[in-house]
Amino acid sequence: MKRSVFISLCAAMALVLSAWPMSRARAQDEGDDCGTTIVAEDDDNQGDDDSQGDENGCGMMVVEVDDENGDAVDDMDDNGNPEDDVEVDVDETAQSGANQGTVLQFHTAQNGSFRLKGLPKGRLTITATRVHNGVTTVRSRRKSVREHRTRRMRLRLRPAPSQ
Repeated sequence: MKRSVFISLCAAMALVLSAWPMSRARAQDEGDDCGTTIVAEDDDNQGDDDSQGDENGCGMMVVEVDDENGDAVDDMDDNGNPEDDVEVDVDETAQSGANQGTVLQFHTAQNGSFRLKGLPKGRLTITATRVHNGVTTVRSRRKSVREHRTRRMRLRLRPAPSQ
């Protein structure tokens, strides 16, 4: 009797241990695509509840850019078309995903608030530079990001230092 109970327990333990590494590997694979394609898109400023990251489970950063007076940057030309005069540079050292351990760099032009999607876990530095009416303003900030999370950041631009 004791022997059959012992054999049954050993068999059950073997099943549990053989299944454990497989499920753990699957959980790690879910975030592997994060960081391979970072996308920036205009933010519609609707205050959507995106607390779970982007549609692929990667991290997302919603960035609001304000001018030096604290007003939201939302530039339009004389015809009402967006004027992309905010240059955005993103640097991140990926701590997960296919690019783990490498510095990811991304550049885009926007006209105000925007979203960054496809971000892996890591520490993100966003630098926004705007040249408007001959005046250059700039701001950099760092923030951590994680898969399945949306972080929010407000950048209030300041006059660029003289060179």
